[in-house]
Amino acid sequence: MNDESPERPWTEAQWEELLRRSDVRSARFGELLETLMDHPDRDEIIEREMGWDQFEDDDVERPWLEELNRELTDEEMDEADEDAERSNQELEQLPAYARAYPFGLTVHKSLKPYCVEDQEEQDEDLVEAMANCFTIAVKLAGAHTFGYDDHSLCGNIVCCKRSQEAAESCLRALQALRDRGVVPADVCEPLIQECAEVLRLVQEHIAELRSRVWWQ
Repeated sequence: MNDESPERPWTEAQWEELLRRSDVRSARFGELLETLMDHPDRDEIIEREMGWDQFEDDDVERPWLEELNRELTDEEMDEADEDAERSNQELEQLPAYARAYPFGLTVHKSLKPYCVEDQEEQDEDLVEAMANCFTIAVKLAGAHTFGYDDHSLCGNIVCCKRSQEAAESCLRALQALRDRGVVPADVCEPLIQECAEVLRLVQEHIAELRSRVWWQ
């Protein structure tokens, strides 16, 4: 929620900052895990460095932490499974996701023959296209998990903006592959056209979500 008003939902800028800090912490965790992979006290060191041990042995009751750590009942597990299935169905009905998911598979299948086998360093634009083609749908799926109520809507939008950035990066890479002759034009052109359509749908989805925001 907005710091200035307890009842006012967060803005995109506030969500951007929160997710930026989350990215930094995730990167830090990755660095620690890689560095300490074989250390005998790895878990304890990581907990301390990440600040996860701050709640231990301080004799303060935290019902929310107990609730987080408790095991779910069978009934709650069934309800969670039903909610997840319903959420997945709703996600698949989003035009942007419905187009982006198969697009990623198509790009990967189309460009894989142009990767040089047993070569560690692949063409930069090729790597960029093949990575971002999947990221488009992944970020849309992540955005969907935020939900659509007022207090999470701008977080959803921020994640969708990352999907848009992935689509734009993929489009630039595909155009570069065509222009540089790395991949034949007759292979690239359909992918470029489809990527442009996916990008349009993502932008439309963001615009529709923003139309629900009354507090910015």
